[in-house]
Amino acid sequence: MYETVDNHGHAIMSLPPEIQQKFCDLASEVEARSLIVWGEHCSECAFPSCYTSCAFYTSRRDGHCRRFADGIEQGKIGSVVLGRVRFRRWAKLEGKGPAKLFSRRNSIFREWLDRFVSSLIINCAPSRIIYARATRYWNQWKAKRAVASAPERIDGFVVEAWLAPGQPIPVTVTFLPIGRDEHRLFQSRLDLQVGYNRFVLPYTEIAARVDLSDPFLIQIEPVGDAVGREVVFGLIDFVRFAAAGSRTARGIEKADMANPAASVGREKPARTAKCVVWDLDDTIWRGTLAEDGHESLTLHPAAVSTIIELDRRGILQSIATKNDPEATLAALQAFKIRDYFLFPQIGWGPKSTSVKRTAELLDIGLDTLVFVDDQPFERGEVGETLPEVTVLPETDIPNLLTSPLFDVPVTQESTKRRAMYQTEELRHATFGDSDTDYVTFLRNCRIRLEISDLSDAHEERAYELSQRTNQLNVSGTRYSRDEIKALMRPSSRYQSYMLRCEDRFGDYGVIGMCVLDRQSARVHSFMMSCRVQRKRVEQSFFAWLTRQLSTHRPLAAMEVSYKKTQRNGAVVKMLEELGFEYRPDGENDGTFVKPLDVPIAEDDVVEIVDLTTARELSA
Repeated sequence: MYETVDNHGHAIMSLPPEIQQKFCDLASEVEARSLIVWGEHCSECAFPSCYTSCAFYTSRRDGHCRRFADGIEQGKIGSVVLGRVRFRRWAKLEGKGPAKLFSRRNSIFREWLDRFVSSLIINCAPSRIIYARATRYWNQWKAKRAVASAPERIDGFVVEAWLAPGQPIPVTVTFLPIGRDEHRLFQSRLDLQVGYNRFVLPYTEIAARVDLSDPFLIQIEPVGDAVGREVVFGLIDFVRFAAAGSRTARGIEKADMANPAASVGREKPARTAKCVVWDLDDTIWRGTLAEDGHESLTLHPAAVSTIIELDRRGILQSIATKNDPEATLAALQAFKIRDYFLFPQIGWGPKSTSVKRTAELLDIGLDTLVFVDDQPFERGEVGETLPEVTVLPETDIPNLLTSPLFDVPVTQESTKRRAMYQTEELRHATFGDSDTDYVTFLRNCRIRLEISDLSDAHEERAYELSQRTNQLNVSGTRYSRDEIKALMRPSSRYQSYMLRCEDRFGDYGVIGMCVLDRQSARVHSFMMSCRVQRKRVEQSFFAWLTRQLSTHRPLAAMEVSYKKTQRNGAVVKMLEELGFEYRPDGENDGTFVKPLDVPIAEDDVVEIVDLTTARELSA
């Protein structure tokens, strides 16, 4: 149900028949639902002063601000009421609870009554003042009668929507207690894909964070840029599914209810983050450094504990803050958290520039970064400029550690990842201060590459490499743990090698894996950490592999299987520099081929330590 406004109930919903059927299907599975009254609101609202100062203020007939381009346009498909919105900047949907459930028949009648009364008010109000008073009274009346003092049995909170063609839109759904501790909020990110979407947030998980018997707000807000995008909302209410025949309430879709971020009926790609870029003021600490001074600041306990745990998991962290560099570094040092952050970006430029620079310095993709900030403007600026970056509000901090973004295996390498990058900073500084050329500097680094057979000791690291390596993953392969175990079996047709690297500055850890088909002597997959790229490690390894193939098999050339992904363009350049020639097998598949008698330049810069056991590379 929506607030009564001047465009109440006049939209024609031109949706494909199969989409209309999906909206009707869900309605038929619902035994009872709430009737939350949804209205258009602003994430930057400072009512009423903003009405005189905000450049985005557009007056409705009742004097309030129109946050969606055409308000919330309502239409119907059968008995299903839909609400169409077109986002303006800072627009969000907002409703209030607690909410009681109405039977399907009762809810249909109440929505019909709302449309009838709303039509009378809109068309018959003799003046703007009477219209404003009548709509306010009617909105309050229907909201009051949708409230229950104690929640009934509820299965979950449903968000149903159709997204017009374009890019996906991530949105957050937030349950926020009114007038009490906001740190007990519940928030979930939902990724709206083009077409039909249905999400079910389990009632038990929401109730574990927010007392749903007391007043609370529900807010649905885009993350990043959604200006001009059209969304048609269907059911956005608490529901109780029918006892029988409901595919959403049970079966494969019931499993999705256990995951607040899961979209029912649609498989979502697995994805993990590599780096969190933090804002400081009112995010990591409470207060503003420039105004209060660091002596008056207090650390956000949840933020600090999250930083420490992310560091243990091997998630890199940095800073993007608009502050004075000297004062900021002094504050971080005083709070004893300076060492957790790599390449902190401190200055007064756009935060999108800081986030992009962080990705460049760490040599990782923008789509592996998460940006956390308390200011909607900063989140919007980063999200609009860098749509690949995941942008989150500071209210998400208590839930970060349980997010799938940070569900990563913890290995010996991951616990030392920050230290490895700090050592890399030292390497760069040392080379910058030297007068030697780069190759001479690399030789002076005394880089050693240990090559050994894949074994039980490498199992978790091999899994981590396959899940996290993107740019230098020639086939884009993501091995499961069971597949890693299968590679280690004596009966496997594959010979698998693990690569470990160190130099005079420190230990890189296990940085790569190569899987070779023993029957064809073809490289089935190769993946390597970007930390050692361009340090001639790849030259030394492939030169070593060339010698192995020449010894064991009468081959004329080395072949490497290739599958194009969105992010492995760097591996193509690497293989071409090593002398490989690409031969396409299809649009996204092919083979890189290099004659064994063609030498690889500068293959002696890195010392090879061969720890492999002799094994014939044949069937």
